[in-house]
Parts: sequence; C-alpha cells; structure tokens
Amino acid sequence: MQIKEMFITPNPYSRPQKKIGQIKNIVIHWIGNAGTTAENNAKYFDGLKVGKKNSTGDYIYASSHYIIGNDGVVVRCLPESEVAYHASKANSYSIGMEICHPDWSGKPTEKAYDSLVNLLVELCRRYKLEPTQAIIRHYDVTGKVCPKYYVEDVGAFKRLKEEVKGKMGEDKELVKAVKVLQEKGIISSPEVWIKGNYTKDNVRSLVIKVSSYVDKI
Repeated sequence: MQIKEMFITPNPYSRPQKKIGQIKNIVIHWIGNAGTTAENNAKYFDGLKVGKKNSTGDYIYASSHYIIGNDGVVVRCLPESEVAYHASKANSYSIGMEICHPDWSGKPTEKAYDSLVNLLVELCRRYKLEPTQAIIRHYDVTGKVCPKYYVEDVGAFKRLKEEVKGKMGEDKELVKAVKVLQEKGIISSPEVWIKGNYTKDNVRSLVIKVSSYVDKI
C-alpha cells in the first residue's frame, strides 16, 4: 500500500488544526465524483482555504484524513492527530476516509478495495479498535447516502468489516513466508495456508515442491 502525503494548507475551512480526541471510529465515505483521482480531490480540499461558498451562500467546510484512489494509492491529507471536517458530530473522535470510484455505482476498484482493507487493518490495530463496531459509514452518522455503494449493499459493507477483522488476526510472519513461496511458484493458493485450511495432501505437495526447488539451487 503506497501512501502519498498531500497535506492541506492550514485554514479555517478544511484544516482548522484542532486536536482530535480519542479515536473511536473510522468513517467511510465515497468521493461523490466518479472518475476523479485522489490527488484531484486532495487539491479540492486544499482549495477550500480561500473560503468557497455553496449554492445557498454558505461557506464549505470539508476534508478527510485519507483519500484512496482508483489506482490503490492512498493520499494523506491531514495528520491523524487533527480534526477533519467529514462527519458532523463524529469529527472530534473519528478518522475520515474517502474512496474514489470509476463510476456512479460507487463500487471501488479492486486496487482501491485492497488499499482500503489494508489501511483499515492498520488503523484498527493502531487505535485498538474492533472493526465490526468501529468501522462505520457517513450514513450511520448523518443519514446521508454516503458511501453510496456500501449504503445500498449492506452485505458488501458487512463483508468489508469481516475481512478487516480476519486480516487483523493473521500471522504476519506466516503471510510474509507464504508470499515468498507464491512468488517462487511453489504455491498457488496462498489463502489456504494463511487461513489454515490445508490438508495432509496439501502439506505433502508443498514438501515435494520445496524439495524440488531447493534441489535446483
């Protein structure tokens, strides 16, 4: 997972530099602008520093800690120690995360989804959060249809949280070792070994393949 820093310029509208409280939630959003990049949207948040107004003449207050691009690159817009303007009353105790999407279904690309899961795992570990409870949607705070895909497909949102929970329980050393064996062409189903679903026949096959590989070195 690649993280690129594009910090917003301190200003009253998108980076007030208020100290955030104890982190209780991670709030998921969709960018609401299909086909745009994480960098585009980070620049939009930074552009609010001049004091832009909406159609009703009110100043726009908006930002997020992270934006995940369709290419899987994560843009960090604010330090996690600062408040972002993303979820109304939850701003003071939550990390805001925007997800880009290629079309108006709001469904993230495979690369964006992988980065989303990995970033959620990292944040939940850092703040000792239980993912099925702590990961919420903007919709859960204000009732706004955001993120659209995960509001309309509740099952997909549940699966996202369960996947994060599963990865949090993974053995990092084992995952690393399995990845090495996969890259060497020794195993083709890494999830079988990571999840511990292998059989005696799997072990026999692995031993034979490893022996053959070592013999060629």
